[in-house]
Amino acid sequence: MQKVPGDHSKVGLVLGAGAARGFAHLGVLQVLQDEGLPVDLVVGSSVGSIFGALYCCGADLGLLEKLAGEIRQGHLVDLKVGRMGFIQGRKLEALMRLLTKNCCFYELKTPLYVVAVDIERGEKVVITEGSVAEAIRASTAIPGLFFPKRHQGRLLVDGAVLDRLPTRVAREQGAEVVIAVDVKFGSESHYHPVHSFLEVMIQALDLLEREVAKMSFADADVVIQPNLGHVGGADFGRAKECIEAGRQAAREVLPQLKAVCSSRRS
Repeated sequence: MQKVPGDHSKVGLVLGAGAARGFAHLGVLQVLQDEGLPVDLVVGSSVGSIFGALYCCGADLGLLEKLAGEIRQGHLVDLKVGRMGFIQGRKLEALMRLLTKNCCFYELKTPLYVVAVDIERGEKVVITEGSVAEAIRASTAIPGLFFPKRHQGRLLVDGAVLDRLPTRVAREQGAEVVIAVDVKFGSESHYHPVHSFLEVMIQALDLLEREVAKMSFADADVVIQPNLGHVGGADFGRAKECIEAGRQAAREVLPQLKAVCSSRRS
């Protein structure tokens, strides 16, 4: 997927929040790669920052799919009761350091923009430098559940609090074509039994974001929405199902994806 200078407008890929449903991002990325569709920059919020970072550092998407099938909550959750949360986030950050080969932003093959929120100032923050793993840790810190991440002088939490599908960020970074992947609300709502504090927090954040997310669609040329209404945000054991849903959703809009890219060629 090497870009030939001057052969197309800048394409931005936006990967949104969605907790365990975010595995669908991997399926979408596989289709884009297989079809040779160009991606010039990636913007990720919350779980979208994980798969955006892995793509931008050139990770093997097939290998990631095999690894995803083995991921469980215990690999990501390190409980510790504290004043600001119940999950330290060290396990997640260590895993991200391993998978991204401890990259810094300047080392990435494709520019990456990670969205988080400064909880003290109430501001959206777009991280573009420093440790990629630390940026991911900040962007995925669900408030009240994960400890916030102190990063570059700010106390940061989950980017989804203010921008779960940051299409506007892609435009601000020069994207002329924006492809957005919404893994939360691509189908009608389903009943999700809640059995743990983790599930309560994820479900509550989902509901709070529902109406705000609709405004993000206006800045996208194509919105890919995998059918994941039946998958709960804490269902980490259903990674393969989510990945396949992502592949299917991307294939369904392939004609539209190819059309918007070709129509913007210079």
